[in-house]
Amino acid sequence: MSGRPLLLAGVDIGSTHCKAVLCRASGAVVARAQRPTPRSHDGRTHPADDLVAAALGVLSDCVRAAGRAPDAVGLTGMAEAGVGLDADGRPLGPVQAWSDPAPAPYAARLGQTYGAAALHARTGVLPSAKVPLAKWCAMAEQSPGTLARMRTWAGAADLVGHALTGRVGTDATLAQRTMAWDPAGWSWVGELLAEPGIGEQCMPRVLAPGEPVGTLTRGAAAATGLRPGIPVVVAGHDHLVGAWAAGVRRTGQVADSMGTAEAVLTVCAGAPDAAGAASEGMSFGRHADGRHWVALAGMQGSGALVEWFCDRFLGLAGAPGPERYAAFARLVETLPGEPTGLVVEPYLSGRASPRPYADARLAVHGLGAGHGPAHLARALLEGASHHARWMTDTQAALTGCAPSAVTLLGGSTRLEAWTRLKAAVSPWPVLLCEEPEAPGLGAAGWAGAALGLDPAAVLAPVSPRSPEPSTARAHRALHQDRFLPLVTAPSPLPSNHKENPS
Repeated sequence: MSGRPLLLAGVDIGSTHCKAVLCRASGAVVARAQRPTPRSHDGRTHPADDLVAAALGVLSDCVRAAGRAPDAVGLTGMAEAGVGLDADGRPLGPVQAWSDPAPAPYAARLGQTYGAAALHARTGVLPSAKVPLAKWCAMAEQSPGTLARMRTWAGAADLVGHALTGRVGTDATLAQRTMAWDPAGWSWVGELLAEPGIGEQCMPRVLAPGEPVGTLTRGAAAATGLRPGIPVVVAGHDHLVGAWAAGVRRTGQVADSMGTAEAVLTVCAGAPDAAGAASEGMSFGRHADGRHWVALAGMQGSGALVEWFCDRFLGLAGAPGPERYAAFARLVETLPGEPTGLVVEPYLSGRASPRPYADARLAVHGLGAGHGPAHLARALLEGASHHARWMTDTQAALTGCAPSAVTLLGGSTRLEAWTRLKAAVSPWPVLLCEEPEAPGLGAAGWAGAALGLDPAAVLAPVSPRSPEPSTARAHRALHQDRFLPLVTAPSPLPSNHKENPS
């Protein structure tokens, strides 16, 4: 290393984009890059080779931008997406997207066999189409020959790790999203793996936080411009790794990860009440450090509300993301910060948590002749902000941890009107993570652990969001008096549960 300051790389393999950052051991970012995540036309799979190429490509882009290769690489990304590898380490097909609804009947069958609450109590997650266990059960019935050839399962980050090192390993925060891992016992659950007819030998090795999956091969070094022999770490689930980078690490701290979907997580000292969490549609498991626990809730339509509005009301279908968000921001900023008077139930395709209700749909209450597109646009942000507070309040009741602060992170935080609304609606301190690529930064920090560095030293800058007092009073009164009574009213029809997207 010739006495030069260490440089760490973090790669985030997301469902929409692959992103990378290079940073110093202090967390100061020196380069960043982004490429679209390859996806099939129907959105149900990612071409495996193309996905790896995109992840390695952003890493190479960062190296070229910085003019220097990193000393360690960390990987994070979407949790439930993955693919089986054969005996030679080749993918047995495309990477199955976490959002593919096809395995839903197999998830339902698992719930009927074991009981959804019992599965949740053992694994921390509820049966849903996205969990890999349901995907494996579907393979066992629909493509048994492919499953028989599977020598190991590789999640999206694990697959990239394999391309860099020739080895397969994963992190507990990813293993616990499979619905075949026991986060309390830190072990795979043989009984559940037997359902599709596979065993623990087909599962990746679960590594301790910061433990390398391997070192960079000469071939991968030649392909990326990195040096062979540097450690590669699978840092874990992007929501948790991003929250860690934003400083959400201690009991009572809360992260609100705002993207196309939204995830709220509360850090707690131990596992929350499993029965209560299951009834509210929330999952639980270990945090990125392997010591703390988290309760996790999701909202399927968060940034998706903005996308829907841009498509339907601004005529921006197909326009680049920055252009769409800029147009939306200009519209909502034409109104003051006080409540619009509208109350939105922000559910484009069901409510996952709290009070799961698969048939919930977007509803606007109070719309009158004096309202226009700007009111509706802002009211969508209000509804999503109220729902995020409801998720946070529910987690506080489940965990017994009142929020000491809520840190906002993710792509949707670039809408300043939205972050101001979050602060106005929330009765606790609200902080904004100023690093747009917090998951990548967190992955870089955990890569540093393989070099003996303290991963806690890599910390994204945050700043407080302080609302105007009278505006905050108005929004908080509306939350109690109008939003909560609407969303907690008895559902008109029975509904099956939908798992959260986090």
